[in-house]
Amino acid sequence: MKKLIKDCVFSVENYDPGLPIEILQRKLRLEGDICKLASNENPLGPSPLALEAINKSLSDGHLYPDTSCHELREKLSDLMGIPKNCLCIGNGTTELIYLIGVAFLDKGDTFIMSESSFIMGKIAAQIMNANLKQIPLKDFQHDLDSIRKAVSFDTKIVYLDNPMNPIGSMTGRQDIERFMERVPDDIIVVFDEAYFEYVNSGDYPDTLQYVKEGKNVIVLRTFSKLFGLAGLRVGYCAAHKDFIKAIKQVSPPFSVNRPAQIGAVAALKDKNHIRKSIEVNESGKKFLYEKFKELSVFYIPSETNFVTFDVKTDAVKIAEELQKEGVIIRPLTMYGKPTFLRVTIGTLEQNRKFIGAFRPIFQRSK
Repeated sequence: MKKLIKDCVFSVENYDPGLPIEILQRKLRLEGDICKLASNENPLGPSPLALEAINKSLSDGHLYPDTSCHELREKLSDLMGIPKNCLCIGNGTTELIYLIGVAFLDKGDTFIMSESSFIMGKIAAQIMNANLKQIPLKDFQHDLDSIRKAVSFDTKIVYLDNPMNPIGSMTGRQDIERFMERVPDDIIVVFDEAYFEYVNSGDYPDTLQYVKEGKNVIVLRTFSKLFGLAGLRVGYCAAHKDFIKAIKQVSPPFSVNRPAQIGAVAALKDKNHIRKSIEVNESGKKFLYEKFKELSVFYIPSETNFVTFDVKTDAVKIAEELQKEGVIIRPLTMYGKPTFLRVTIGTLEQNRKFIGAFRPIFQRSK
């Protein structure tokens, strides 16, 4: 039976999302509230406007969704200044990354990304049996010079998550502009900007400009992070209309459900929720920075809603000890960083619970 399966299938690296709260609670026999700070979800939850719209939409659950996501694309088009035919909506950016692989990668093509970048890029390349080049980071950032040097005649895609996940660092405007000036015109540069809304730096590059100029660029964004709709799965990309047509051609119909589309449209209008989410994130980030400094823990300055830090010991053991205290964070073993952990920035109460549990565990580990 195994001979009937594609050779590359069993070499594809699995994405490990971690155990759901309910299963972990039963497994460890934990009581009380579980503090889940592992998946970079918005601790404030979905927008109240989105929840209201979603609840109203449930009575139409017997109807198929609009497979073209017309209304959502229209709202995003107005917001981004991008024509509707240059936008595609997907079942989260994870689906869109996969579809980009299906639409553009042939066997023998090369896919370039940084080590420790979001693993879905790697998975998409492996599924399509493409050549995968992973470039080491430089000071916890994309090494754009080395990425450029790695480009060869068979390179089809360069994938850059900016800010990086799970690292949290951001590549600035000047570095991206310099890279784009030097990269060949006949390859696709994918900018994964899942944490775009959380960026506080004034140096963030305007990658949509490349789309408007008709360059071979695809920009990915999502409703899973700041907008708090991770469970509904809504991502989107902007690119040249021919690229969008290709992605849609390989996309399954009805992949974005009705409540998700309706909730996303409403979430875009909720300026109060957007403002509060950013404020909670910024204050939480400062709190965690201060506590890590007190504990002499190395952390990577972040432009996202998480902070990555180094415990200088087995990160999995630290994470397991934290789970026993009802706190879930993410060890970065699958990203080749066995001593690093990533903690989502939560509410003040959640951040305090994390630090309260982490402090004695970390001190005992030294």
